[in-house]
Amino acid sequence: MQPQQPGQWGPQHPQAPQQAQPWQPVPKKKSRAGCITFLILGLVALLVVGGIAGVYFYWRHGIVTEPAGEEPSGQPVIAPCDLVSADTLRKLHTTNLIHGYSDEETGSATCTWRATKGQDGTNERYLDITVSTSVAEDPSDAKAEAEETFENYRQTDGKRASRVTDDLEGPWDEAFMATGTEVKAATVFFRKGTTTVSVGYDGYDKTYWFEDQRLPAPDAERAAKTAAEEFAAGL
Repeated sequence: MQPQQPGQWGPQHPQAPQQAQPWQPVPKKKSRAGCITFLILGLVALLVVGGIAGVYFYWRHGIVTEPAGEEPSGQPVIAPCDLVSADTLRKLHTTNLIHGYSDEETGSATCTWRATKGQDGTNERYLDITVSTSVAEDPSDAKAEAEETFENYRQTDGKRASRVTDDLEGPWDEAFMATGTEVKAATVFFRKGTTTVSVGYDGYDKTYWFEDQRLPAPDAERAAKTAAEEFAAGL
């Protein structure tokens, strides 16, 4: 038996060559700085918008809750303005007579009411009455003049209205209502004998938006008709 050579301790097996592993980059951790910045900017924007909205609504709230109208004018109530009762004026939020005029020689008269500050709410309301009575000595001529005045109202204010209600029933000979003119939200025009009258009602409701809104047409129509009926009943 031959002695083993140095380094030989058993059968030698050739070692398989090791394959080189492909190089792989170390994945980088995603940075959250962008998300954090975006969240911060979003929060700041919300705070700015919320602050502006808060200031705006605080400002509008002061306007919306401020009493409408003016201090009592102290204007004496003359005929025929006294034909509209104090109770009706309270319901219409127009207790402040700021102008009353009557001229028997010409047969004309005007009555203008507005809201009384601290008494008639926070929304502006306007009631205006114009009276025209024929002063012709001949009754037939006086009636013809009144009829002509009434027809002129129909051809002017009636044509400018968004809606006209004809043959309005009430204590008068003839009447119609014009709704939605530039001058008034609703106006009742009536003739009783030799007198022709226009009763207009208008107003604006305060809102939290930039502009106030004209009062709803049905409310204006009811108010104008109520005042017109009472006025006509007293003629």
